[in-house]
Amino acid sequence: MSRSSRPRLPLHLARALDGVDPENGVWITPMTEEAVIADRSAPAGDLAGMTFAVKDIVDTAGVRTTYGSPLYADHVPVVTASIVTDLVRRGAVCIGKTNLNEFAYGVSGFNPTYGLTRSPISPELSAGGSSGGSAAAVGSGVVDFALGTDTSGSVRVPAACCGVIGFKTAHGSRAMDGVYPLAPTLDSIGYFTRDVPTLRRLLEIDELPEPTALRVDDADALGALPLPGAHWVLFRRQSYAQHKARSELYPEKYGRDLRRKMSIVDTMAVEDARSVMHEWRKTYALLARRVDIIRSPVFDGPPPTVAQMRDEYASDVLTTSNRLVARTAVANALGWPAVTVPTAPVATHLLARPGAEAALLAYADHLMKRT
Repeated sequence: MSRSSRPRLPLHLARALDGVDPENGVWITPMTEEAVIADRSAPAGDLAGMTFAVKDIVDTAGVRTTYGSPLYADHVPVVTASIVTDLVRRGAVCIGKTNLNEFAYGVSGFNPTYGLTRSPISPELSAGGSSGGSAAAVGSGVVDFALGTDTSGSVRVPAACCGVIGFKTAHGSRAMDGVYPLAPTLDSIGYFTRDVPTLRRLLEIDELPEPTALRVDDADALGALPLPGAHWVLFRRQSYAQHKARSELYPEKYGRDLRRKMSIVDTMAVEDARSVMHEWRKTYALLARRVDIIRSPVFDGPPPTVAQMRDEYASDVLTTSNRLVARTAVANALGWPAVTVPTAPVATHLLARPGAEAALLAYADHLMKRT
């Protein structure tokens, strides 16, 4: 919709919708008319006056929800996901649906149908994925917060690429109805913000502990175990259940990166993989029992460039993507909450047990004030 043809907007909504360069590939569906109506009738909740964006893997009734796929280019849900309904009930206004890796499967920030999302830090950098559009919307300063989903790092990786906070909730702590699944035992809701106070409001955390009293250790120094290959066997088994049959029936409707991923054959039996992961989780929890927070880089090496992500898509070799999730996928395998903090010179990843969300926010705020 052009500026001249759309309805007259309240100033804060007009600035939001005009605030992202269309060349950055942030939006799939701006919700101009819906935002005007919602703004006029928004309840006076604790999020009143705040705007947000929603990753286009999450259903919004009456608004096109594509899941990043041409298979759903004209899909309009009749029910809104609970996670969005709750935010609207609390007074926030949704202004659009954001770009993502196709079916949220990948961290490149490149979608063959809806384009590549660029980081607001530099047009030469990818916003990462799969929730790259949401991260870039927050990083551009045009919404107060955004929703994403995280199965292997899909909130925390783009947060690092876009210079914002990215919080992955503990598995099962937020309703996932109305969210198109990728790997249901690993999928979690996530939030993007520019500051800890906003994240604290979203999570409804009243008090934070004293950060200097927290026991924090580096993952490498702690001897934290690397993620076994069995994890990816179980991840692929679940994602295959969602997509393999249709990707073979409608190959032209799937991007080449997804077709490549669906072609991987695992030799490990599922039950063996489950047994390996069960033992790994027990050992990891034992190693971490004497610390409150485990710290590491979000990923090793520099943020991905647009050129790297385009080349990776064309070559079918996922070297950069594999590097980006090598550390973050641990939190999904454990089911623990985790947060990306935009520190210098590289973003910091913080991991803690379920129930320690306040500790994560306290230490994240501590790090940001030091940067």
